[in-house]
Amino acid sequence: MASNKPLVHRGTKSWWTGDVKTLCGLTIPGRDAKSPWFTSPACPECEAKHKARKGK
Repeated sequence: MASNKPLVHRGTKSWWTGDVKTLCGLTIPGRDAKSPWFTSPACPECEAKHKARKGK
């Protein structure tokens, strides 16, 4: 059964514009970016890149 929840992405927020650049390459405008309390369901591509960076 699929979830209706949007995926939770990992990324960095621009101090100037508030836009969020995710690890999977998306740019989320500042007005649409939210900081979720929970990390589920996580974006599989963001999680894979996060784990790869963490291992360096």
